[in-house]
Amino acid sequence: MVEGFLWCSLVEVTTPTPAMTSAFDDLSESAIFENRDALADEYIPSEIVGRDEKKEEYMNALLPVYKGESPDNIFLYGQNGVGKTAVTHWVLNQLEASENLQTELAVLPINCEGVNTSYQLTIELANQLIPNSENYLPSTGHPESKVYSVFFNQLDKIGGTALIVLDEIDHVANIDTFLYKATRAASYGDLTETKLGLIGISTDTAFGENLSSDVRSSLRERVIEFPPYDASQLEQVLRQRVDTAFYEDVVTNAAITYAAALGSKNSGDARMVLDLIRIAGDYARERGKDHVTDDLVEEAMDEYEIERSMSVLADLPENIKIVAYALAVLEEREDEEVTSSILYDLYSDFAQMVGHDPVSERRARDYYGRLDELNIIESQVKHDSSGGQYKSHSLNHPTSEVLTALADTIDTIGVHKNVQHLVEE
Repeated sequence: MVEGFLWCSLVEVTTPTPAMTSAFDDLSESAIFENRDALADEYIPSEIVGRDEKKEEYMNALLPVYKGESPDNIFLYGQNGVGKTAVTHWVLNQLEASENLQTELAVLPINCEGVNTSYQLTIELANQLIPNSENYLPSTGHPESKVYSVFFNQLDKIGGTALIVLDEIDHVANIDTFLYKATRAASYGDLTETKLGLIGISTDTAFGENLSSDVRSSLRERVIEFPPYDASQLEQVLRQRVDTAFYEDVVTNAAITYAAALGSKNSGDARMVLDLIRIAGDYARERGKDHVTDDLVEEAMDEYEIERSMSVLADLPENIKIVAYALAVLEEREDEEVTSSILYDLYSDFAQMVGHDPVSERRARDYYGRLDELNIIESQVKHDSSGGQYKSHSLNHPTSEVLTALADTIDTIGVHKNVQHLVEE
């Protein structure tokens, strides 16, 4: 038994008496959220605002499906948080709900993050169609031809029209194979009863250009590009969600306008502004405030920027993360400036400790520049007493936050004595 924990048998379950209280029961909170989950990524509102043009363009692209004709392939491009997935959900729901839809319709959605190959993708889709889980295809072991045969056989049993929605399609390394076979399935006789259409969603605007000429020739996709939201559109999105997520008049107009303005200056990302208003709402609830104000949104922005920067840092190449770790260690010295030469020396030591060949000083300067661009560090040009120039570097975020993002790097190199107190905390 682990000391400090009480364990109970699954058989001998005791019911807490009504008198039992929890520390959570003593927490006081303001009436802020009516439905906080309405601010989550996965929440799809019944109506999509701020994207009227794209909704109409999308519906026109799906008009052949509505009419029972062979579907066009549709590809959506745009950065994160611009409504591609939300509009897709809404448009397809509208299509399925129509009493005048002139075909039987099956929608097969799949998020391709973590799906590395066309082979894995086809297995995932085939298993969506196989009615009995005992007959699911294993992740490996079958020839590719067998996997596609099972997939098309199951797909053809549906009849009518099938739309495969491939969100984050650019994550599949050799997607050409799947796209070629899917777009040629009818002409090769693999599908005789089901009309197949593909909907691809990607942040990579060059995705289609990188496909093989054979795939591009058979795909002949309609492209719908989603631009960033502007401030007015973000305000529409925000007001709609605020009406659902918060009690009436809790969020001030100034808070909504300010969050929308911040979002428009930061890539027009709707997810960002929803995160800002959620974090600000959390602050208000935790502090017993009655309103979500623009001051709380500004504070939420500070936290959001740290979280975003640390998430980016954690995904950078290992050599760049070693540079960041070296800077974090050097920053914990007292009153000593971190110049490029000092930073490079410690980076080199760390790289050699884990069996890496240190990059050249010139290449390391590119790393400093990359970290500066990402707002993870700040690099400043300074002048020495002789009039020469040099650069000094400092972290833009608390050292403890940086160390958390570099946990895997620290595990590999080890905890330096300069930051041991922060790691232990």
